[in-house]
Amino acid sequence: MNLTQALHIKDKLRNEAEAKAEARTAALCKEIPALGDIDRRLSAFGPAIVGLAIAGDKEGIARLEQENLALQERRRQLLISHGYRGDEDTPAYECKVCSDSGYVKGTLCLCVKKQLTLSAYASAGLGKGLMDKTFENFSLKYFTGDDLARMERVLAICKDYVKNFNPASQPLLFLGKTGLGKTHLSAAIAGGVAAKGYRVIYETSQKLFDTYEAARFARDNAPDTEKYEACDLLLIDDLGAECGSQYTAATFFNLLNTRLMEGKPTVINTNLNRPQLEKTYGERVLSRLLGEFRVLLFTGSDVRMQKLSEK
Repeated sequence: MNLTQALHIKDKLRNEAEAKAEARTAALCKEIPALGDIDRRLSAFGPAIVGLAIAGDKEGIARLEQENLALQERRRQLLISHGYRGDEDTPAYECKVCSDSGYVKGTLCLCVKKQLTLSAYASAGLGKGLMDKTFENFSLKYFTGDDLARMERVLAICKDYVKNFNPASQPLLFLGKTGLGKTHLSAAIAGGVAAKGYRVIYETSQKLFDTYEAARFARDNAPDTEKYEACDLLLIDDLGAECGSQYTAATFFNLLNTRLMEGKPTVINTNLNRPQLEKTYGERVLSRLLGEFRVLLFTGSDVRMQKLSEK
């Protein structure tokens, strides 16, 4: 979803809310004739104020504005006296801040930004369990000493990566044992880059290789594997958790090599250490990972286990 599409959705919501409100007003005026008289008087204020503004009559404008407010209050009390809410026929906008216009004083409303972000997260493959993984809620309180210093630096690097991201950014490799926040920061990068309008794909290694495997044997309606090579940023989560084979090793090398040759960044996180990476994927893959990627080491005690011990 782009900005134009998001604003189109907001415009549709606004029109629907106002159409329902107009229909409600018509029904109320039919039931309460005095309400229609007040509305006609209120509608005359606009042209009158414009005329006074042209004439430069500030006192006249202030007087009309006070009369307008008094008449609006009379209208509200009239509705209440007939058993309705004072705002019975006020448009029920989804966003009370921008009234579904999408803008507040010329600035894009937060509701539109949120809509774009959620759309970007979904298109990147970030499910509900990963959408809430942000830099802001990545806690460093479970790290101490040298581990804390290292993880503070890792977090800062990841934030800068999103801030300065471009289609030629350096690839990243997260190395470390389980439960140290590699998936959390991978998801935060995915969401942040996707929210900037880049095409991002976040995939577990198992699903990625399953997709290639399915495409390998499919005759018709083969799964799309080209997206992994073409996207602006590919994030591979939990590399090494898949069922390894010569085919997955070859597939990974080809994917990795293609993206490196085309200068497309990739972010990979894995629980495997360097010897295990070489054993699983071969020397050529290890050479590219350590030679082309910026390696970030995650160290400390398993955060998940620490959180469990707090309960």
